[in-house]
Amino acid sequence: MTKFSEYNEELELYKQSKRMEDKEFLEGSLTAGKNFLSYNTQKEEEKSDTIKNILTTINEEDLEKFEVIKGELLINTQSKTEIDIAQSLGIAVNPYDITEDGTLESSNGNLLLMDEEGTLTVPDSVRVIGQGAFSGLDGLKTIIIPSSVTEIAIDAFSYNATLENVIFQENSKLEIIGIRAFNACRNLKSINLPNGLKKLEQLAFYNCTSLEEITVPGSVKEIGAYCFSACKNLSKINLQEGLEKIIDNAFSYVAIKDITIPSTVTSIGVNVFNQNKLLENIIIAGENYIYESKILMPKNKSKILFIADSYLNSVNTFEIPEGVKEFHISISTYTNINTIVIPKSLEVIGDTLPAFPNNVTDIQVVAGNQRFEVRNKMLYDKINKEIVYCFSKDEVIDLTKEPDILSLRKWSFYLATNAKEIDLPNTLEKISAQVFDMCKKIEKIKIGKNVSSIDPIFKHENYLGTIELDSENPYYYIEGEKGKQILYKKKEVNGKVENKYTLASILYDIEGEYTVDSEVKEIATGAFHAKAKLKKVNIPEGVTSIGQSFSQCAELEEVNIPSTVTSIGDYCFERCQKLSRININKKEGTIEFEPWEAPKGEKAVYWLK
Repeated sequence: MTKFSEYNEELELYKQSKRMEDKEFLEGSLTAGKNFLSYNTQKEEEKSDTIKNILTTINEEDLEKFEVIKGELLINTQSKTEIDIAQSLGIAVNPYDITEDGTLESSNGNLLLMDEEGTLTVPDSVRVIGQGAFSGLDGLKTIIIPSSVTEIAIDAFSYNATLENVIFQENSKLEIIGIRAFNACRNLKSINLPNGLKKLEQLAFYNCTSLEEITVPGSVKEIGAYCFSACKNLSKINLQEGLEKIIDNAFSYVAIKDITIPSTVTSIGVNVFNQNKLLENIIIAGENYIYESKILMPKNKSKILFIADSYLNSVNTFEIPEGVKEFHISISTYTNINTIVIPKSLEVIGDTLPAFPNNVTDIQVVAGNQRFEVRNKMLYDKINKEIVYCFSKDEVIDLTKEPDILSLRKWSFYLATNAKEIDLPNTLEKISAQVFDMCKKIEKIKIGKNVSSIDPIFKHENYLGTIELDSENPYYYIEGEKGKQILYKKKEVNGKVENKYTLASILYDIEGEYTVDSEVKEIATGAFHAKAKLKKVNIPEGVTSIGQSFSQCAELEEVNIPSTVTSIGDYCFERCQKLSRININKKEGTIEFEPWEAPKGEKAVYWLK
C-alpha cells in the first residue's frame, strides 16, 4: 500500500513539473515503461528516459509490472492482493495477457476483474479473444465484448459451465466465431450475433443446451458443421437472406418444429437436420430446394436431405425413391423399419453416421443398379469391392470364402448385432473407422495377413472380445490378452523389423494413468481417441512424433512429453476439457501448433527447459 501510494504521488509530481515547464504539455500523451518514456513536448536529451525517471523509488520487481498509459498509472498483475490495493488507490489494473497484436491469451488471470455478479467487460484494447481464453473458468456469468473485437478464437469459452449471457457492444466489428468457441457452455441462454459477422465455424455452439433461440444475420455466408448441434432446447432458428451454405449436422439434435430456408442458400450438407423429430414444417423461400411428402430434396431430386419423423414412423419397409443418386442421411433410430429397398438410381450411401437401423434384417437392391448388390446377407459395393453393411443376425459370420472383399467400410457391421465371432477374408486390405461399434456380443474377430490399413477407432468404445491377427501379417502386431490388447504398426529399421515402432491403438478402456511402452517411436493419430477414463499419460524418451492421438479424452488431466518429440498433431488434444498440464521437456516454442487444440489454451502448456 505504501509503495503504490508513493508511485502515485511521484507520477503526479512529474506531471506537475512538466506542466510548469511547458504549458503545451499534454498529460494524455505521457507513456512510459521499463525501456521508454515519451510525451508531446519531450526534448531530444530526454529520449533515453524511462519510467524510472518518473517513479524514482521503483524497485526491479515492480519495474516489470508498472506502466504509464495516457498519463495514468497502470499495473499488470494477477495477484489478487495487488489488484485490491491498486483499485483502492485508483491505479488502473491489467491482469490480462494481451499480445502486441491485441490477442487476449489464455490465462488464469482472465477473471480477476469480474464483479460480484459474475460480469466481466473485456478491455477495448483486445482485438482477438484468444484460444482457450475463458475455457473451463467457472464463475463468469455475463461477458461484455467491446466493438474492437474482430475474432473469438478456438475454444475461447468452451466448457465454461457458468456463462449465461454474451453481450456485444454497439458497432461490433466481430467477423469470426471460431471452432468450438462456445462448445458445451450449457448455461448459455442469450447471445445476439452482431451484424457484420462473417463466419460461424464448426462446433461453435455445440451442446449449448440452455440456448432456446438464435438469429443468424445475413452477413454470415456459411454455418459450420455441428455448429448448433445438440442444443436440445433450441426451438427457434431464424436464418436470414444472404446465407449460402449450411454444413453437415449444423442443426442436428435440436428442438425446432419449423424453419425457413432462405432463397440464397445453395448448399445444404449431410444430416443438417438429423434427429429433429419435431420438425415437420420447412418453408422454402427460393427455388433451389423442394419439400414434398415430408421429404426435403434439392430441386433435381438427386439426394434426400431430410425426412420428417411422421413419415419414418409410419413404415416398416423404407424404399429410397427412384431417381435419388445419393443417400447421406441417417434413419438409424427408427427401429420400426426392418427392410430397406435400394433403387436402380442410387450411387452413393453416406457414412458420416450409420444410415440404417441396426435391427434391419433385409436389404433389397432393385435390378439394374450398377453400384450395389446383396450377397450372403451383405450389401456389397461392386466398384470399391467393399462391404457397405453386413445385416446378418447370425452369431458366427464366416467371410473367409467370400471373393473380392478388399475393404470394410465405416459402420459396415453396425447391423450385425448378434455376432460373437467374425472371420474376415484373406483378401481384405482395409478396415475403416467404427466398423464393429455395435457388435456388443463380440468374442472374437479374426484378421488376415493382407490387412495393411486399420483405422485406430475401428472398434470405437467397444472393448469387448479378442482380436486374432494372422501371424504372417507384415504390417501390424498385437500384444496382450483379452481385455488388455494393444495394436502396433511394424516398421523395418536398418534391416530389422520393429514390432512396436508405432502405437496404433489401445484396444481397451484405460483407467487412470498410462505409460507408453519404451520401444515405441511414434504415437499414431487416434491411438487414445475418446479414452473416457484416462487421466494421465507418460511418454518415454525415444518417441519422436505424436499425431492427433488424444482427441476427446474427456478426463485427461496431464500429459508428460519427452525431449525427443519433434512434432505433435495440431488437433492432438481436441476436446480434452480437463487437460490442465501438458509438460514438455523442451525449450519453449520448439514444437509447432501449440497448444494443439487443448481447450484451456496456453495456460495448459508448461515448457520445462
